[in-house]
Amino acid sequence: MPNFSMGGLAGFPFGGVTSFGAMASHIPDGGSCLVVFGPHVGVDSTGAVGTVERQGRAAGGACCGSAVAASGYVSTVYTGSAQEAGLPDSPLDAQQNFVGSMVGSMLLPFGGDGKIAVLGAIHINTPPTEESSDYFLPLRFEVYGNDGKLMAGGASE
Repeated sequence: MPNFSMGGLAGFPFGGVTSFGAMASHIPDGGSCLVVFGPHVGVDSTGAVGTVERQGRAAGGACCGSAVAASGYVSTVYTGSAQEAGLPDSPLDAQQNFVGSMVGSMLLPFGGDGKIAVLGAIHINTPPTEESSDYFLPLRFEVYGNDGKLMAGGASE
C-alpha cells in the first residue's frame, strides 16, 4: 500500500482534519493504518548536534531549522524576553508559527473498523560519507481505536 504524505515543518502533519479524513479514505475495509511522525536533527562530523554537512555544499547548516527556530522562540517566551506570538499575519510562514506555538497533538476518530498505530521518532541526519548512514530513533508508539481513544502504548512502553 503506498504512503499518504501529510508532512510539514518539524515533522508535524499539517493537513489537519481534512488531511486525516483523506488519509482514512485510503485505508482498506477492515484495514489499519500506521502514522509515522517526527522531526529530523543533524549531527555533523565533529559531533555537534543541530547542524549537518550536506553533499555539494561547502558549509553545513541547521538541521532541523524549524525545530531550532521553535526552540529559540520557546526559550525567549519562557525567559520573558519575548511575547507569545498570536496568529500569523501572513500565510507565508504560518506553519512555522504553528510549530512555535504547538503544545500537544490530537488524533481524530477516522471511522471504519481498524486501528491507527502512531510512531513518533527522530530522524538523525549524519554527514554524507560512505562510512556513515542516517538513523531513525523511535521514541513513542501508540495504538488508537477508530474512535480516537488510546488502546495501548505511550512514551514508556
